[in-house]
Amino acid sequence: MCFGSCRVTCDNCKPKFIWCPDCGTKNLLVFKKCKRCGAPFTEEQKDEARAAWAAQAAERNR
Repeated sequence: MCFGSCRVTCDNCKPKFIWCPDCGTKNLLVFKKCKRCGAPFTEEQKDEARAAWAAQAAERNR
């Protein structure tokens, strides 16, 4: 758990992203729709993005 004294490299504090399936724009995972084209993100898409991020974080921490 983080308490505000983390490094920039802390996996818990790094921003998490989702790429829009319609236009390919990188968005923060907390967005409900794409900042460029306005396409809504489904929960399934967000879950896939979270899983991909977790896999990358686990790989970095090996």
